Amino acid sequence: MKPSSSLIPFSPRHGSSRGFTLIELLIVIVIIGILAGITIPASKGVLKKANEMAGTNDALQLKNSIAAYFTEYRKYPKRNPGPDDGSNPDFSDESLMDILLAAENEAKSGGLNPRQIPFYSGSKAKPAGQGKYRKGVHSNQNGGGELWDPWTEYYRVVMDTDYNNRIPSPSFVDDAPFIPQGVIVWSAGANNEDDDSGSKSSDNITTW
Repeated sequence: MKPSSSLIPFSPRHGSSRGFTLIELLIVIVIIGILAGITIPASKGVLKKANEMAGTNDALQLKNSIAAYFTEYRKYPKRNPGPDDGSNPDFSDESLMDILLAAENEAKSGGLNPRQIPFYSGSKAKPAGQGKYRKGVHSNQNGGGELWDPWTEYYRVVMDTDYNNRIPSPSFVDDAPFIPQGVIVWSAGANNEDDDSGSKSSDNITTW
């Protein structure tokens, strides 16, 4: 008599639940390391390019807002306008940005934006620690604020306060004594160095 199929014992297939061998695990680890080595430098390059683009856009917008102020008031937004000097720039701190952001104090007597026209509009700055910010405007209670570059520093600004349509070149520019513009803006870049014409200033962001 043939035995019932229900009584035939079950024999599991050997190897169906086999784990990784040490060699296979090592191969996987090596592959992951190779992919990480490719991905991390690429992501750093993307971040560097994004910061450069953001810095350029904000610098150009700052320059254009100063030009718009000049068109409106027929003077530059500078409280003590001495001779323009590329080696002694103004900064995008409250003394300048309060005027361009139409802060309340600049509409009062002695203020430089009595019509309270906002000439600059930008993104909100991100905290960077130790009282610094990056990539945008850090606002104050008066409606003004400070404009920070992507590397936690202010932008540098020189205006043609003697109205001859040329500005003495900053110290890191060695190929021309003057820049034929009414306003120039720059950032010292990731290394925050802009005091020479060598490699230290090669990452500067400029509007000319």
